[in-house]
Amino acid sequence: MITDLKDKISTVQATLTVASTIIGVGILTLPRTVTEAMGTPDAWMAVLLGGMIAMAAGYVLIKLNEKFPEKTFYQYSELIVGRFLGRIFSLLLIIHFALFAGFEVRMLAELVRTYLLHKTPIELIVITFLGAGIYLVVGGVNPLVRLLEAHFPIIIFLAAVIVSLSFREVELENLRPVLAKGLKPLVKGIKATTLSYTGYESMLILTVFMKKRHQAVKTILVGVGIPMILYTVIVIVAVGALTVEEVKTLTWPLATLSVEIELPGGIIERFEVVFIVLWILIIYTSFVVPYYLSGLGLGQIFKRDINSFMYGLLLVIYLVAMVPPDINTVFKLGDLIGYTGLVAGGLVPFILLGIASIRGINDEKN
Repeated sequence: MITDLKDKISTVQATLTVASTIIGVGILTLPRTVTEAMGTPDAWMAVLLGGMIAMAAGYVLIKLNEKFPEKTFYQYSELIVGRFLGRIFSLLLIIHFALFAGFEVRMLAELVRTYLLHKTPIELIVITFLGAGIYLVVGGVNPLVRLLEAHFPIIIFLAAVIVSLSFREVELENLRPVLAKGLKPLVKGIKATTLSYTGYESMLILTVFMKKRHQAVKTILVGVGIPMILYTVIVIVAVGALTVEEVKTLTWPLATLSVEIELPGGIIERFEVVFIVLWILIIYTSFVVPYYLSGLGLGQIFKRDINSFMYGLLLVIYLVAMVPPDINTVFKLGDLIGYTGLVAGGLVPFILLGIASIRGINDEKN
């Protein structure tokens, strides 16, 4: 099948898909990223402001989608700016999604090797998850969103357990003083947190699958709002329990918090193992969404069966995952993906919306 556009998803499924794609690895590393950028306890403010910026960008892309309700970004971009520029914009989004998928796989492999399979070659871990990914995405969008729908309660459950059990370690003094160094650190923090909301741009494609497309604005606001609240609470707990200086030195602050957790009665002695195993499922879901969207884009641009592109992307995603020689380079790749997300999911839709509005282009006119 070339497009799979006959598949339909509910508003709840679309919302959870956006939220799950955003959360992924971001929630594991955000406390370190934002405190490293700011160096102050005001990190939670930057998280909130970054989420609001992502909501605003999401609102713009939904307004663009509303002009072409029966088409994806890959299809209507050519109608707005012509075939040449339209394909360039589409390929930029496809490259972004492919990089995103490769980054998620590599981070997942690093997490598994660090906490579970210390001596297993990282190449083997990456190949294993790529195999699990292709098995899901060739089935189309419906199996994908149903998996996300099933996994999302795990995210909420894990976050609730970690926050509730770690909150007793929070010291308010670690969260003070507020804005002691002014607004300059906050600006740096907003830049870092905005990159952590990468994933909302998936609605450029997902809107066309929705049964109730008129609820797309609600979908993007709630889909970004859930991670925003979750991120804010996690950052407050991490900084409050571990201090800014300690959080800045930790690769996986959230995992470190889970190591400190002791369940009453010693029911589970090593809670972090349970945490990591369950979180693998969550990162997996944030990998398959951009993987599917990149393959769908290639299928629509070249008007071919998307499954052939899905298999071809395996090698591309593998290379993206394996090129970084160490974890620090992987984090730099994550920053790059954040910037490509801002361009492909923020700047480009804004430009296209302006051009379409000026020229009066929409589905009815075409």
